[in-house]
Formats: sequence, structure tokens, C-alpha cells
Amino acid sequence: MNNAESAEQKSLIKMVGVDKSYKTKREIIRVLSETHLEVFEGEVLGIVGASGVGKSTLLHVLGGLDRPAKGEVFFKDQDIYRQGNSYLDRFRNIHIGFVFQFFNLLPDFTALENAMFPALIQNNNTAAAKERAEYLLCEVGMKDRMNHKPGELSGGESQRVALARGLMNQPDLLLADEPTGNLDTKASDQLIELIRRLNKEFNQTFVLVTHSQRVAGQLDRVLELVNGKVNPINQSLVI
Repeated sequence: MNNAESAEQKSLIKMVGVDKSYKTKREIIRVLSETHLEVFEGEVLGIVGASGVGKSTLLHVLGGLDRPAKGEVFFKDQDIYRQGNSYLDRFRNIHIGFVFQFFNLLPDFTALENAMFPALIQNNNTAAAKERAEYLLCEVGMKDRMNHKPGELSGGESQRVALARGLMNQPDLLLADEPTGNLDTKASDQLIELIRRLNKEFNQTFVLVTHSQRVAGQLDRVLELVNGKVNPINQSLVI
């Protein structure tokens, strides 16, 4: 681990004894079961596991999107789910950035406008939002594609815009759900290289859900979600 090993690890967000279930017509599916997870400042953490095991649900609980049935989620010692929905809205807007597998870019808006969107939701100054969005798009290699709409971008370019959007409000934690899932090997490697650079330069903390052992092998630490619990995985087994 690069940044986290250079100094004493400091906890950023922690799940303690979290349970989460979903009810279908036939059964209750327990996705998270007494789940414990700790994310440290400045690390790039990977979560792996079989399809349908609940990796996305784990991210949603961690990011304040989905209340658990039981357990606690502490962000810098504050239990976020002891608060009301208005607190959770602010928590997500200020502290958490999201990057989704299918990009979720607004099709009628340019890359620049998509990157600005989180700041505009907060009613931030438009000129300041534009300046930061331009800066981030340059950082992610999209300087010459800012005025293109999603339909004019490749998958790798769209994911770079999504990454810039996720970083727009300078979140403490960026959660990425299968960010390379729709990319070819070259674009995937480029995106992970970019994430590693942002982590190193800005001490940005990332949690990435992935099904790819290739991606997992490039991260600081990898955990596996099995039967509702998060367990360490032997990095020597990750290719």
C-alpha cells in the first residue's frame, strides 16, 4: 500500500455488524450478514466476489444510499445512519463520489456539463464549477473532448468523464461499481492507471467493486465478499 503504509493508517469509514436483506415473493435473501469493513484514508481498496453476491449493495450501504437493517456505518466516528435523510443527502453530496459501471452520463449534456453537475446540484457558483470541471477533465485526459456529448465518446472516455464527475465535489471517498466492466483491456488498464495516479497525487481514497482479477491485482488491498461477509484475499492468488 503506497500512501497508507507511509504513515499510521487512519480510518475513514467503517461498517460494524451490518445486515441487509431483500424480500422476494418466495424468500428473504440475506445479502450482508454481520459484515465488518474498514476503509483507510488514502488507500485503493478492491472488493471482489461472485456475480450477485451483494457487492453493489455493500457500496450502497457504505455510501449512504441504502440503510442497513442492522449494524452501524461510521464516517470519521460519526454513525451516518443514526441521522435523518437530510443528513444523508448532505453526507453523499459532500463526502462521497460515485462512479457507475454504465457511466450514467446525461446524454443531452456535454462532458463538461456532466462533470459540473454535482456542483450545480449544491448550488455552487457556476463559474467556479466550470473551472474545476475543466481542471478535472484535463487531469483525466479529456482536455480535447470537453464539448462532446456522451454519444460521441468511447466507453473509456465516458468512464473518464464519470470519474471527473465523481471527483467534482472533492469527496473524501470515491466508490466505483465495476468501473472497468464495459471497457476493453487497454481502456481498463488506462483507467486503473489513472486512478492510481489520482490516489498518489491527491491522496484520494477509492473503493472499487470488480469482478476482474486483473484489476484487483493492481490495487492496494483486496477483500472478498462471500456469504454476506467480507474476508481478506491472498493477493498472491490475484493475477
